Amino acid sequence: MTVDNTCRILTGCTLAIGLLMATAAAQPRTVSKEKVKGDATVTTEQKKGTVLHVEGDQLVVKMSTGEIKSVTVPPDVRFIIDDKSRTVGQLKPGTTLSATYTTTTTPVTERTTRVAEGTVWFRSGTTVILTHSNGENRQYKIKESDPIQFTINGRPASVFDLRKGMTVSAVQITEEPSVEITTGRVIRGSAPAPKPRQVAAKAPAPAPPAPRAPAARPAAAPAPRTEPAPVQLPKTGSPLALIGMLGLLCAGASLGIRAWGVDSRRS
Repeated sequence: MTVDNTCRILTGCTLAIGLLMATAAAQPRTVSKEKVKGDATVTTEQKKGTVLHVEGDQLVVKMSTGEIKSVTVPPDVRFIIDDKSRTVGQLKPGTTLSATYTTTTTPVTERTTRVAEGTVWFRSGTTVILTHSNGENRQYKIKESDPIQFTINGRPASVFDLRKGMTVSAVQITEEPSVEITTGRVIRGSAPAPKPRQVAAKAPAPAPPAPRAPAARPAAAPAPRTEPAPVQLPKTGSPLALIGMLGLLCAGASLGIRAWGVDSRRS
């Protein structure tokens, strides 16, 4: 490839780029694009239920209406159970749930404003063909719902004021209504109360044995009554001792009688 060919290629590319830039500049350009929001409407819905079964991301809940629902829970959903964040896999059967759903509906108007300049080449009714500065003719259909505002020599004009050869500035405003819906969800609940632990009842301690009553002692046998031994007079070898004793008794008796007689004479 010669130097001349290279210069021709570079020159052609430069001219093409310049032509593209000039054409783009001559095309209608967007001035602004904005969203106009209206008054939002907020609705709140509350649902209550009790967890029956949990397996993976599947949650089976018995609603307060008695209906049983199976729900696939997204992985980013969190449950506030007793003020603690829990995933679906951490829920236990018997957990009570109260879900509050908030839906915010906002009407939005997407407004696009375009500005174009050109020369009127043709007009018929509400149809206008403008010739832009790049020599391109472009047709515009003017609608009541999508109006184009024309300006001639700085003065506002309607489509019916346009004549062939007039230089005009056209401002097209397009509005597309839409609705933005945002949802919020808060799920709170309470874990089931723990079941009381069943402790085996202890067998009552055996009662201490009652103190044994002392065994009754057998009554002592009464001592045998001993009869006094009969007085036995000493055996004497002869009756002289007996005769002596009789003599002493008689002497004693005579002395007593004598003393009694003396006392009676004195008195």
